[in-house]
Amino acid sequence: MVTIKDVAKHANVSITTVSRVLNQTEHSVNSETRERVLNAIKELRFYPNAMARGLHLNKTKTIGLIVQDISNPYYPSIVRGVEDAAQELGYTVILANAYRSRERTTKYLNVLREKRVDGIIFTGGGAVKDAAEDNFFERNPVSTVVIGKSFNAKIPSVQVNNVQASREACEHLIRQGHRQIVTVTGPEDSTTAIDRLEGYRQALMANGIDYREELVLRCNFEFDEGYKAVEKFLDVSNDKATAVFAQNDMMAIGIMKALQEKGLKVPENVAVIGFDNIPLASFVTPMLSTVAVPIYELGRTAMRIMSDLQSGHEISRITTLPTKLLLRQSC
Repeated sequence: MVTIKDVAKHANVSITTVSRVLNQTEHSVNSETRERVLNAIKELRFYPNAMARGLHLNKTKTIGLIVQDISNPYYPSIVRGVEDAAQELGYTVILANAYRSRERTTKYLNVLREKRVDGIIFTGGGAVKDAAEDNFFERNPVSTVVIGKSFNAKIPSVQVNNVQASREACEHLIRQGHRQIVTVTGPEDSTTAIDRLEGYRQALMANGIDYREELVLRCNFEFDEGYKAVEKFLDVSNDKATAVFAQNDMMAIGIMKALQEKGLKVPENVAVIGFDNIPLASFVTPMLSTVAVPIYELGRTAMRIMSDLQSGHEISRITTLPTKLLLRQSC
């Protein structure tokens, strides 16, 4: 393997001079010498050791990205946004898929620490909470950004207003005459589920409709969970519920499939509205009405905030991106 020492010998310069050319330091290297070094690098096919350079500069230009479940169509768009911005800003991204597991999150955090990443982007406040409870941030002072609601006011976040967006979606159903609305929500410890459930509750209360715990069905944001929820939905509603607010599109699509298999028409018998606007939402039949989240921009914005943190710029602790209610055929 060609080393920096070989390059220095080939160019007839010191190792320090080669290092200054590679790292573009403030120390000046005259143009003739710089050209000799660059030619030597090209002729010898020398590839600098990124880790070694990172240790020397105390920067690796590498960011860790922890996603909750890469099989969920919501997350690839976030990943694409982070990576596109990272490429523009000169960073490399290490992707870690936690599968909503605290154990896996802890394992990946330790790996990212060993890789000496400059910062970590979390998708979801729950993972940040797990890391905080494990005292990760106290033991490892590292730049952190959260896509979603942060449990820690010191950690900057980029998010949408889940409470307001959910309320708007449910109030649309109420304006259409629906009075018994079932909601299919996520895990109890999910910040997203907590806020979207609060929006549902506020919409009911503001319109004189009682909030009934039995109409709140807990799932895990996946297709099959929405599909399975329909049996319980029919039981708790006694066939009187006329609408479902599913708190993500994956569950909404599972719900529509199960309803149709039971001979119920969407939206004639049961109206369905989802949340996120994943690509599949406009390809199912009927097309799913949903709350459109700027998923790709969440990723791009998080990476830009991370870059600003690395540069020492002042940033907003909370950046909120707008959502939009998309009314299609399912309600």
